[in-house]
Amino acid sequence: MPPRPLSFKDAEEAIAEAERLLRAGYERGGTWDLAQVCDHVTFFAKGPIEGWSFKVPWLLKALFGKLALRRILKSRSMGKRVPTPQKPLPAPGGDERAAVGRFREALLRLESHAGPFHPSPFFGELTPAEWRELNLIHAAHHLGYLIPKSEG
Repeated sequence: MPPRPLSFKDAEEAIAEAERLLRAGYERGGTWDLAQVCDHVTFFAKGPIEGWSFKVPWLLKALFGKLALRRILKSRSMGKRVPTPQKPLPAPGGDERAAVGRFREALLRLESHAGPFHPSPFFGELTPAEWRELNLIHAAHHLGYLIPKSEG
């Protein structure tokens, strides 16, 4: 099932969508539940501020990093079935309310952060605006695979 086409202009819109899914319930259009989606996006929203627990091979970053970043930011979409470097992956069946809370906290922290940002392991140096936009696109990508029961 293709994802719902979501687009968020700010963290508040992404948080509102996660809270709506928590409140209304949802059907899965992919393999992850709401807790897994929120914890996965949270992991990547914290990285620009806290740093990263993994590295990407230099050659991969040099050859594809900036090109992929431009494509994502221009199209406001991410590829399907792209492997994630996050290890371990969020386990299914987690506490959805707590995961949405962590998601909210991470996105608001990223949106208001005024200090330095760590470079992306894959894309390299990003501006604060690029970091924020990339995380909103990432959230829309994954939340799009959860279909609210009222729409499904």
